[in-house]
Order: sequence, then structure tokens, then C-alpha cells
Amino acid sequence: MPAILASITMSKRPKKHMQTISVYINQNASHASGDLRQKIESVLFRSNLLFKQPKGAQALDECLEQDIDQKVDAIVSVGGDGTANTIIQKIAGTDIGLLVVPGGTANDLAHELGNHQSLQNVLQSIRNKEFKKIDLIKINGRFMATSGGIGFGGKVAQKINRLRAAYPVFKKVMNLSGSKIYSLFVAQELLSLHLDRHRIRVTSQELSGVYDVAALFVNNQSTVAGKFELAPFTANNDGRFNVILVTHRNRAQLINCVIKVSMGHFPENDPDFITFETDKIEIETLESEKGFFFGDGEILGQGPKWEVEVVKDSLKVFTRSSKNCDLPLPQNFGLS
Repeated sequence: MPAILASITMSKRPKKHMQTISVYINQNASHASGDLRQKIESVLFRSNLLFKQPKGAQALDECLEQDIDQKVDAIVSVGGDGTANTIIQKIAGTDIGLLVVPGGTANDLAHELGNHQSLQNVLQSIRNKEFKKIDLIKINGRFMATSGGIGFGGKVAQKINRLRAAYPVFKKVMNLSGSKIYSLFVAQELLSLHLDRHRIRVTSQELSGVYDVAALFVNNQSTVAGKFELAPFTANNDGRFNVILVTHRNRAQLINCVIKVSMGHFPENDPDFITFETDKIEIETLESEKGFFFGDGEILGQGPKWEVEVVKDSLKVFTRSSKNCDLPLPQNFGLS
């Protein structure tokens, strides 16, 4: 009799929900390895995995629309910040959680979320439902998760993206150099014969006026390009974002400021490094050329005016807590 009762009790237990997870692997990312699918399957073998490699922006949009319609439990993005940015445009404000696995060059969002551990540890955050909500920044209707702006930072991102698209061998260079590639291109830009400057008008509650800048940065987290700690006191969950105006007229002083930041020294006494926190700002270029705004390593749109605002708790992300950290991911993305 006890055995019969036990079997009846067991049969009444509700079936455990099988998670449906869409996995997007960007094979063009600098650190995406070919056997990654098998490694993900070995960790999430109890889930319904939908591996997707859409060709082109329209196909990607259609796949993401299907994910939303099917109410998938999670999306795994294997690639860089640009891959994650494309996905975020669709799932922001939904209940679909995003797990970012670092496969690009800078991997700013993945590192900010602590997703630089072993692949098994990172993927377990989905299984254990370890997630949180983070803020996004909206620029003329498009979302950004990490950092962006106008000026020499955008030119660096634009040059790297063009080389990656035009020369497949450049991906191998990026694979070997990692985030150091950004430092090399920043140095090249700063030492070029003609360093572009931008005359802009900024309007916010905290600061308003016309400024001549080499760059303007909008930051939703402390670091950019893997190592530059531009905004050490900025967080992506406080309903605000950081703005930096780089106004140095002297090239040597500008280079000195960039070197300090790259070495982890915040230029707090530099009058040409203007920084503040806000939740909304309007940026307008006063030049004949429209200019462009970059974010998450991608070009988000042209000017001449950008309405920038924070969208509180608009993205659900999976991440492990620091106490559960495993060994860090190696630079060559040899996940195991």
C-alpha cells in the first residue's frame, strides 16, 4: 500500500517547465569559436534550444519577432556588444531575459554583468533564473546598453567595423589583440594630422551651453572599450547616466588625458574633462555636417540633434552573482 500511495503522489507532481531558449551565435564576431554550439548543448541539454543564424538585418528582425510571439524564456547572444545591441532593440521592455556570452572584441556589456566566467557557470544563470533589470539609454528612439557618443570614439568604432566587414583576415587580428585593438586605433586617431572637433549645444537640467569638443561620451556603465574607465561611479541600475565632454584644445593635453584614463587614473582635476550625471539630455551639432552617434560599438544614427534619455529597468539580463564565480574566460575565448 505505501508503494502505491508513493506512486500516486509522484504522478500528481506538476511537470517541470522546459525552458525554450533562442541562441544567436555571430560567426563574424572576433572570438566566436566553431564548436560553441556543442558546448552550449552540453550545458543546457534539458532545455528546448533554438539555434539561429539569420543572414541580414531583416531576417534577424523576423527571428526576434518569432521569439517574442513564442514567448521564449531567454535569448543567448554570443558575440560582441553590437550583436547584443541589435537584439536589445526588439526585446527591451519585454519579459524575455538576455544572456550575453562574450564573443566580440571589447565585450563591455558582458564584462559589466560579470559574464566573463566559465561558459558552464555563465549558462547556469538561466537554469537558476538568476537575473536582474538594468537601465537602457534611448537615443532618438534607439536603445544603447553600454557607452557611446560623438567624436573620436565614434570614428574609432566606425573604422574597426569597416575593416572587419571589408577584410575577413582583420577578424584574426582582432582575435589576437582583443580589446587592445581599440587602444591602437584611439592612438592613431589622436596622432592623425587632422583631429576633428565638433561644435555642439547641450541642454540638460545639470548643464547647458555651447561647447567645442573632441568627443562627447554618454555612459551607462563605468568602462568602455574593455579597459577605459571613463565613468568609475556610474551604474546601469540607478535611473541616471553619465555624460563627459572632452574639450581640450591642446593635442598634447588631450593625449595626456587619454593616457591617464587608460591607466586607471580618473582626471578629476582636469577642467577640460567635464563630467556629470543626468537622466535626460539634448545634444545638437551646430556644424553643416550632421555627424553620427555611436553606441555599443555600432553607429546608431546621424544628427543633427539627439534626444537622449534613460529608460529605467527596461532590460532583463541573466548574470551570476560574484560569489558563484568560476575561472575567468581566457582571452582567446577557448570556452570549456
